[in-house]
Amino acid sequence: MRLIDQIFRKRLSTQEGEPYSYLRTLLGFTPKDITLYSQALTHKSVRGRSNERLEYLGDALIGMVVAEELFRLFPNEGEGFLTRTRARAVCRENLNATARRIELDKHLQTGQPLKINSDNIFGNALEALTGAVFLDAGYDAAAQFIRKVLVGKNGRNLLRLAEHETDFKSRLLEYAQSKHLQVVFNMIGERYELHDDRHVFLFEVSIDGKVVAQAAGYSKREAQQTAARKALKSVSKES
Repeated sequence: MRLIDQIFRKRLSTQEGEPYSYLRTLLGFTPKDITLYSQALTHKSVRGRSNERLEYLGDALIGMVVAEELFRLFPNEGEGFLTRTRARAVCRENLNATARRIELDKHLQTGQPLKINSDNIFGNALEALTGAVFLDAGYDAAAQFIRKVLVGKNGRNLLRLAEHETDFKSRLLEYAQSKHLQVVFNMIGERYELHDDRHVFLFEVSIDGKVVAQAAGYSKREAQQTAARKALKSVSKES
């Protein structure tokens, strides 16, 4: 067993320190296989460790449970609405915000200082933690955890997402069409982030030939959405 796992297990078994109180309160039960949780809460920048496999598993579980809850909450809505709302619930922005809300960022171990777009590692850790819960306590426990942190009581978090449009690119294009303006998204750069083993894309948004916003993201879609959100703020101030 790795030293970090030994320390984690000792602190949990003696019911002392943050690992015990945080996980027990958050999950509602005492974890059995501490190695899983130690791995889930360790970013891959820590040499020789990676929570990516757990992240992969948690991503699938979150998508499944959210889809099930949406199907139950909105019996009269069609497939398009359900698909769009699920996308908003499981998007990186929402997962990052959820991870911070439950203070997961305070317990994640990283091997170096965080850099641009580092918020994404917290959403990734939330997925990894979900995967750890599934392997440690089964599907029902993982589903209960997802409902607690993402769905909310009586589905209130999903209901709120359904009420608020978060497709900023579509909103910007609709605004431009109503004003007879031309919107263009241009990729102006791409770089490789060694510390996170990912490519970062940089986009700018022009309205009638004038650049109004720029943004970076780990995917082209993420960069465009963030740039569109900034552009919407810019045009709203000018209105």
